[in-house]
Amino acid sequence: MKILAVNGSPRGVKGNTERILQPFLEGAREAGAETETVYLKDKQINYCLGCFTCWSKTPGVCVHKDDMPELLEKMRRADMVVYATPLYIYTVTAQMKAFMDRHIPLASPYIIKQGDQFIHPMRYEEDWPRRMVLISNCGFPERHHFSALVEMFRRFTSGPDSDLVATILCAAGELLRQPAMQESLQWYIEAARRAGREVVEQGRVTAETQKVLDRPLADPAAYSQMANAYWDSVIARPEAEAEAEAEGRDGKPLPPPTSRDTMRDLVAGMAMVFNPQAAGDLEAVIQFRVSGDDSGNYYLDIAQGRCAAYEGEHPKPTLAIHTPADVWLAISRGEMNGATAMISGKYSVKGNLGLLMRFNKLFSAPAEA
Repeated sequence: MKILAVNGSPRGVKGNTERILQPFLEGAREAGAETETVYLKDKQINYCLGCFTCWSKTPGVCVHKDDMPELLEKMRRADMVVYATPLYIYTVTAQMKAFMDRHIPLASPYIIKQGDQFIHPMRYEEDWPRRMVLISNCGFPERHHFSALVEMFRRFTSGPDSDLVATILCAAGELLRQPAMQESLQWYIEAARRAGREVVEQGRVTAETQKVLDRPLADPAAYSQMANAYWDSVIARPEAEAEAEAEGRDGKPLPPPTSRDTMRDLVAGMAMVFNPQAAGDLEAVIQFRVSGDDSGNYYLDIAQGRCAAYEGEHPKPTLAIHTPADVWLAISRGEMNGATAMISGKYSVKGNLGLLMRFNKLFSAPAEA
């Protein structure tokens, strides 16, 4: 079996769609399939002009001289096509839409009745991938946002020449790129790999595997809290910068974490899992003064139900924690007991010790209702 995968993400191999697509293809190869991935962002695909030249003057041949003839030929040789796209305004990306619009040369202009509907039959009936797969992810935490996309592909594959054999839709897909989530989301990656094996061996995804793929990656409330913390950390806030300057702060917003191996990323990650329900009306600043190989100064500013992470010194912290980097990292990984480490002098604190005692509740995503 030859499978052609078409990735319509403008981020290509760096996108979250790729993190679902490649395990799926790995599973397909394990079952004996031959796979190829095309990244539309790297291709020149002009918009369809609606001129119908490919139906009249040059049947099967478009007027554009770009990369589509090569891609259409790949489609004709494939047994299955995987359409992989992030959700953009409840449908496919612009790159994927342009690609799909340019399928027209593969269709015949005649309108015939097959079954209970009128369709355009395929121009090359024996050279057409009858089986198709849809893979998509979105930034929203709920699956109903995919409803328009799914309906589009149901219509796209409603004729007798096409069969939608698998639909993999991942809400809260941004979690797939977070290093801190890799281990806890391995169950989803394995389900995508299993789906790839099943469509090759059985023609479809089993109900058991589909049920796993349909499970949410995170509680919507907890996920939205993390997403909002991220945007708080990257959106320019002139009023906050003016306030910081007036107070003598030198803090700069920390970027989102890329690992769990540095204090910089650890503090940024704490802001992303901040629990506003546990904080209530708390207003506090937690300063980390870090020594050792990974030294630096960072602080968390908690106010009005939000938590933002900064690099630098705050002039009036509520709680200041002086710690070697390796000590606090070990505590965060559960390799060292925080209270025992403080009593034994591995790190020290100054200020509101009660705030330290609330860390487990303050920096944990809200529990599912």
